[in-house]
Amino acid sequence: MKNMVFVGNHKNFSGLRLGARLAKVLAEKGNEVVLAGVKGKLPKHTDLKTLEVSAAAKAKTLAETMKKENVQRVISLVSLPACEAAALAGVPYIYCEPENFKEEKTVKNKKALLKKAQKVVVIGKGENPLDKKIYSSNAVRTPNPAVWVEHYNYNKPACFKKENNIVAAGKLAKSGGFDVLLKTWARLAPAHTTWHLTIVGDGASKAALKKFIEKNHLSGSTEIVPADSDLYSLLRNADIYVSPAREAEGLDELLDAMASKLPVVATDVPGADELVANALSGLLVNSGEEEPLTVALDDLMVNWGKRVGMAIEASRMKERFPFEIFAALFEDK
Repeated sequence: MKNMVFVGNHKNFSGLRLGARLAKVLAEKGNEVVLAGVKGKLPKHTDLKTLEVSAAAKAKTLAETMKKENVQRVISLVSLPACEAAALAGVPYIYCEPENFKEEKTVKNKKALLKKAQKVVVIGKGENPLDKKIYSSNAVRTPNPAVWVEHYNYNKPACFKKENNIVAAGKLAKSGGFDVLLKTWARLAPAHTTWHLTIVGDGASKAALKKFIEKNHLSGSTEIVPADSDLYSLLRNADIYVSPAREAEGLDELLDAMASKLPVVATDVPGADELVANALSGLLVNSGEEEPLTVALDDLMVNWGKRVGMAIEASRMKERFPFEIFAALFEDK
C-alpha cells in the first residue's frame, strides 16, 4: 500500500517529529511511503521519498497531487487541509492531533472531516471520554510516544568539536530560556574545556544569543544550529540534554532525549515533573534562574557515574511511552 504521511506545523505542535518516525516504521514494514509537507519544513536528512507542497496550495491542487502519486491512504498529522484533499481525491485517511488542539486558522468543516476519517488518533493522557462535540466514535486516545534513538559515541557530526557534548533544543525566544543557559555556560565553559554545547533551534532571539556567544568568547565551545537539523543524530552523540524553558514547551524533545538514554537537566515547568524523576532520571531546577541551572549542569558534567545512573533510569521512558503502540494505530488491517 502506498501511504502519504502528511506532516503539518503549528506554533505549539509539529507533526514532523512523529510523522518522520512513523513514515520510517511503515516503510520498514514493507509499505511504500511518501513523507509530505509544506515546502521548507521537511527534514533534509531522511532516506524516505519526500514531497513538498506550497503553503498556499488549495485542497483541490493537493488532491490532484495525491491522485498523480497514486496514493492509496493518507495519514495526516495536524493537517486538516491534507484530510480535505484526501476526501476530494477519494483516498481513505487517518488524522492525528494532540487533545485540545486549536488550529491557527479556524476550519469550519473540521467535525465533518474527522467523521469521514477511517480513524482519528488523539494524543492525550486524559481518562475521561473524548469530547463528543469534536470527536465521533472513530476516535481513539493514545499517549504521546517517545521518538527514541540508540545512543552511541562514535562517528560524531562535524559540529561536535569537543569530546563531551551537551544538547539543548527549542524555540529561540524568551520562553525557551536559552539566554539563561548561555549565561550558565559562560560560567562553566572555561572550567570544562573538553565540553561542547549545541543549541538546536530558530527564533526571534537567535541573533542576540549569537552576539552573546561572541561577546563572551564562547565560539569555540558553543554552536547554534537550525531547527531543521538532524536532532536525533545529535542526541545519539550527546552526553547530557538540557531543557532550559521558562514555559511548558520543548517537552517532546525532553521525552525523546530521556528515551534515548540521556541524563537531563530540565526546568520545573508544568509537565516536566511528570517526565523527570528529580535526582533519579535527571535534575529539575527552577525555571528562569541561572544559579540552580549552573550547579545542576556542573554536577552532571563532573560526575560520570551519576550521568550513567540517570541515563539508565531515563531510558525507561522508552518503555513507558513506546512508539510501537502508536505506530500500530496506523497499520493497515
